[in-house]
Amino acid sequence: MKKLKKITLTLMMVASFIMLTPISSQAQQVSLHLKKELLETGPHRLKNQPIIVNFYQTQSYQPLWLTDHGLKKEKIRQFLYYVRNDLTLHPKGFIFKEAERLTKIQNANLSRKKAMQFELRLTALYYEFLQHTIYGEINWNKFNARLKSLESSNIEANWVQYGRRFDVIELMAQENVIGTIKRMTPQGYRYHNLLQALYKLYVIQSRGGWKPLPYFKRLKLGNRGANVKKLRERLRISGDYKSCGTRETDLFDNCLVKAVKRFQNRHNLTTDGVVGKGTRWVLNKPVKDKINRVLLNIDRIKWLPRENSQRYIVVNIPEFLLHYVEYQREVKTLKVIVGDTKHPTPVFSNKISYIVLNPYWKVPEGIVRREVVPHMIQNPDYLRKQGLQAHTTWEENSTIVNLDNIIWEEYLDGTKKFPYRLMQPPGPRNALGKIKFKFPNKFSVYLHDTPTKRLFKRKKRAFSHGCVRLSNPRSLLESISMFDENVNLAKANQILAGKRKTQLNVANKIPIHLIYLTAGVNANNELVFRPDIYNYDKYQTRFIR
Repeated sequence: MKKLKKITLTLMMVASFIMLTPISSQAQQVSLHLKKELLETGPHRLKNQPIIVNFYQTQSYQPLWLTDHGLKKEKIRQFLYYVRNDLTLHPKGFIFKEAERLTKIQNANLSRKKAMQFELRLTALYYEFLQHTIYGEINWNKFNARLKSLESSNIEANWVQYGRRFDVIELMAQENVIGTIKRMTPQGYRYHNLLQALYKLYVIQSRGGWKPLPYFKRLKLGNRGANVKKLRERLRISGDYKSCGTRETDLFDNCLVKAVKRFQNRHNLTTDGVVGKGTRWVLNKPVKDKINRVLLNIDRIKWLPRENSQRYIVVNIPEFLLHYVEYQREVKTLKVIVGDTKHPTPVFSNKISYIVLNPYWKVPEGIVRREVVPHMIQNPDYLRKQGLQAHTTWEENSTIVNLDNIIWEEYLDGTKKFPYRLMQPPGPRNALGKIKFKFPNKFSVYLHDTPTKRLFKRKKRAFSHGCVRLSNPRSLLESISMFDENVNLAKANQILAGKRKTQLNVANKIPIHLIYLTAGVNANNELVFRPDIYNYDKYQTRFIR
């Protein structure tokens, strides 16, 4: 009751102010009526009402879509058209539905009160659409809770979100609505190409998608039959089959082999042109699944840094590739090995600040407990074979300890802490290889060389304990030496020929982004899908805005 009296009193004061204060212009009068309309709008009648009230207060109640002569019709038309044609909006969500409702009344002859209500609803819609454009619809709270639950399985998974980077209220105040939306739309990571690919998927869906292929054990070059025809049609719908100018029959010909390989390559499958169980299973996934996956990755891109540095590095974990970018042009890609499913490589951003040549490998305590201790119980010669030494501290020149008399079983369950520090000195067998690129972080993750080069021949390369192993670290070292005077390539190569540990501080720190995109567009403008190695596609859900 007290609250109602307070609101009534406020309305009376506003009404008195409107009646008694001389109006110096029609524009002032519009602002006063807008303020009155806001105060009269009951709680929860307007989407995000407290935020909208705050916006107008910061603008001294100047309208966004009205002038003293009426609606800004062209501005409104452009905005609503832009919203209704956003492919990433859910057709049953508030944004899309409200845009349709407001579109129907935008040209109506509105009374002053209705015009004020239209203004407020349009601003509420604009706020929601900017939120959608900048942040997308991933339910981060639910996802983070799912990652936290993995700790019970001794899996430490991390995906860093860097918070709200833009003041949406400030953005809303800018006059050029479409220009603001476009500036807030991501430009990197081939975002717009991914939108074009999404449009093509929607077209396919509108035409009925594709029929699942019937069961068959295998189809390959030279086979004949009805299933070959069905396979050809399936690949034609998805755009993988392109006619070679030859007569199409029920024969699995070379033209179809090319189509199958194109499909396999786009889906990170073994590219052999043979349709077995794995390829058939992926072919039979409905187009809706692909649409949802693309939408999820579009939302992930929205959370990536808006990079404007001259050069930066991107490691796309599910792609198993490092991309080196200079002046917005990708100049180098390197194969990488990332963390396995029990030791996921974290998703985060940092800057490479120094490089270590001929590094020591300092074995993390978790690896000592989980791997070294069980190995030593089974084989007391394990440490010597691995070239590992026990030190009193993490200092590389600290005293080396003889472990012949240690009882390893005491450290098996983790209740008793292993008292020494295990290290592997520089050399050909060192787990970090010859070069380490450091970007100090709480996850103790970095880029490094590896003596195990054979694993780079694998298509799926998730074998590490979380760090990123490089197929050709000297190539990255060379790239850095070309712009950083602290990194002299000739001197570095001399040091690498020996075993002396040397640190090179990077003067121009390089941004590095460890990301997780399972769908994207390649250099040939083809939609590609990567393996969801950590099940993040499954764990991340999107809400309807």
